[in-house]
Parts: sequence; C-alpha cells; structure tokens
Amino acid sequence: MNVVHAGTVLLLALCAFTAFTARAAERGIYTVVDGDVRVLRKITWYRLEPGARADDGDVVDVREHEQVQLELGSGTTLSIIGPALVHAAALPAHDAKPGTAADVTLLRGWCKASSTEKSAPLRLAFTGGALALADGIIVVHADPGHTEFFVESGRVRLVMPAPKGKEVARDATEGEFWHRTGDRAFETDDRPSSSFITAMPHELRDPMPELASRFQSAPPPLVAGREVTFAEAQPWLSGASRRAFARRFAPRLADRAFRAEAAAAPAVPEWDRTLHPERYRPRDADSAPDARAAPIPSAIR
Repeated sequence: MNVVHAGTVLLLALCAFTAFTARAAERGIYTVVDGDVRVLRKITWYRLEPGARADDGDVVDVREHEQVQLELGSGTTLSIIGPALVHAAALPAHDAKPGTAADVTLLRGWCKASSTEKSAPLRLAFTGGALALADGIIVVHADPGHTEFFVESGRVRLVMPAPKGKEVARDATEGEFWHRTGDRAFETDDRPSSSFITAMPHELRDPMPELASRFQSAPPPLVAGREVTFAEAQPWLSGASRRAFARRFAPRLADRAFRAEAAAAPAVPEWDRTLHPERYRPRDADSAPDARAAPIPSAIR
C-alpha cells in the first residue's frame, strides 16, 4: 500500500470513527421546530432550529400554536404543542446503558410521547406526579392546577408522592383516560372526555413522523438571545428541581433587577444568605460603622 493511499484510508477511518462517536454521544435531535421556539441553556435563551441537538438541562419554551418534536437518541419521541414549558432534566445518549431513563418535566402544555421495548424508558413528570412509560404512546395535557392524560397504546405507570417520602404507583392501560384537578386524587374513565378531545391539538392526533435520519449533518448554530429573567426562572425555583435551578440561576443574582425581584419574591432557601445578609450577621456587627451587605459568594457567581 503506498503512502498516499494509506493516508486516505486512515483519514476515512478517522472521519467514520468521529461520526460514529458523535452519533453515539447524541442525546436527541429537535426534528420539528414550528414557530419561534426558544431553548434555555444555562442562563441564556437561544432560538431553536430544526436539526439542533438536545442537551441535558434544556428548558424549551413553546408559544401558543407552535410545535417542537424531540427524537431522543435512545428511540423515544416527544411532540410538544404550545403554550408549553418543558425541562429535559436528563436525556440518555444513544450508547447509554440499557434501561437508562429519559427524565423530562412538562410544567404546562400538550405532549405526545412514544416509547418502545427497544428504546429507553421515559419519566414524564408534571406538578405533583410523574408517568413512567416503557412501551406505549400517551397524550398528556398539564398545567400547575390540572393534569389529564390518555393512554393511546400500551401501558404507563402513574407515580404519585405519598407521606413519609414514599410513592404510590398505579397502572394505566390502553384506552384509559385519567384526570385530576388540584391536589385531588386521579379519576379514570374508559374514554377521553369531550373537552379533552376538542382541545387536543390536531398535530397530536396522527402518528409522530420519524425524521432524525434527515439530520445527520452538523447541527445548525443557535443564535443567542438575552439572559433569563426572574419571572421566567421563578416557576423552576419553586418546583421539585428547585435546588438544581437555584445553582444554575445563581449567577443572575449579580444583575441588580434580577436580584431585587428575587429578594421581594417567596424565599429561595439557597439564596437567602446572599439576598438577606443582615439576617446572618453577628449581633454586635449591626452597630459597627463599616457594616455592609455581604457580596455574592464566589461559589454561586
């Protein structure tokens, strides 16, 4: 084999290995982006584009009548219709260990999700509970005060918190419709309510297309916008993942307006020492002439 040919073979092998490694590491692809959909990464909003790769921690804001479809590398698919707000807490890569679940929170909006025996299971959380889907299709509508879902096919497990940190699980099977308002217990019917059917976006009535194979080239660059406001951060600072979001959004406390709104809002325990340093001064420090507000700790900058 001559040197030129050997170099070409080596280059092709390296490109193939790089492409394989990139595909294995991918956590998902946003294959449908219909409208001005935004994704929050760390503390900055970006405009989402079809073909963009998903990442752990993505917060997706889908406005009214807009749609986004996320096809995970594990084989699970989610279609979300706005107005919706979703947090992808953990997305297993294509090469993740079998059984590694995707963890997604639907704070509000409509979502259709499908998973098969060959794909990773999905944990779809909502206010006050979660659905564990391993092989089936579900349609969910949720907001902080109301949750309802329909099992289109297969089976899903409804997991609800119980006293003393325990959980209560119930199985929901194909054709069942489950619903609840506020903190009341879930009720179940053998068919969806007429209001659920009427309100369901038409995009969720049909099977979700498989489009990931169309996006094998490099992902598009995402245009950065502004940083998250306190009003946008607040729903996540009062939810089940509060501590993680408190760490994530802590750098925004350096902004005067954000910090003032945080100080006036319901307490975020992790920020209390920073926002209200006077509560933590020694008693004799109050009379000191040079007593000043504590700076933002470097650990949360």
